[in-house]
Amino acid sequence: MRKVLFSLSLALLTQQLSAQNVESFGVFGGISVPITIDQGLESDPRFVSKFAINGTPFGFHYGYDKPGLGFVISPSYLSVGQNYIIKNTTGGDVGSRNINMNYFSLPLALKFHLNSMAFFRLSMVAALDFCFLIDGTETFTHVASKLRYPVGVSVPTDPGYTVVYDGVFVPDVKDLVHVSKDKFNSFQLFGGVGMRADLDLNDHWSIMCDGRANFALFDSRTSTYLDQLKNPSGAADFQGNPGAPDLSGTRRDIYLCFTMGISRIITTKTKFKERHSAPIPKMSYPKSKKK
Repeated sequence: MRKVLFSLSLALLTQQLSAQNVESFGVFGGISVPITIDQGLESDPRFVSKFAINGTPFGFHYGYDKPGLGFVISPSYLSVGQNYIIKNTTGGDVGSRNINMNYFSLPLALKFHLNSMAFFRLSMVAALDFCFLIDGTETFTHVASKLRYPVGVSVPTDPGYTVVYDGVFVPDVKDLVHVSKDKFNSFQLFGGVGMRADLDLNDHWSIMCDGRANFALFDSRTSTYLDQLKNPSGAADFQGNPGAPDLSGTRRDIYLCFTMGISRIITTKTKFKERHSAPIPKMSYPKSKKK
């Protein structure tokens, strides 16, 4: 029993003596997979979501780790928004609708270390990502074709759009702006969770890998534009009733990202506080009476 207690005490003492605080400064780059969940677009027969990979985020990061816990701040340039395939009335692919929002991203993340190795830190990550809009648009690119506009969606009055009994003939367009920047909110907040690994190559340099899933807390479009979708009052739809640019529905943006980076690190030993036992009180004895 004494040997077991001695071994545990020695292990705890060794861990405390070898524990380090690590401060890091570096750069990173990565890829992201944008996902847009839009109830209105899901109900529109013209659009089918398309898988895409963006070459962002990329930026700088600062981190600080101590035994068991750490944090990282990683300002970056970020692109969010999914692309959609445009289908004609017979189901053929005739173009694309591209949702593109570019942000200045400022994620603040807490790291919960899953191990206690000095040179390698595997962590669970929880983050809040404060995003400020740089630019945002939704554009149409398609060839001349016939599309099935749903009831409530206005048909453009520009030349080349012709309503027929089973759809709308549309002209050939390229990067036609459908939703402009002023219809997007200037601020978005994402919540993120994931995993991160930091590997120290030596006393001065470290590499990291970070994977996260990020979920938008708000609709990316302004309340004014959402009211316009809910209350059609624009150009007529194919039945001649007042229409809106799109079907009304809530939207949430998600992006999955994987980043890699390199950091300059500074390591310091944690302060070890030696424990002292309380002093033994002095015993006093009654003096013996002299005879």
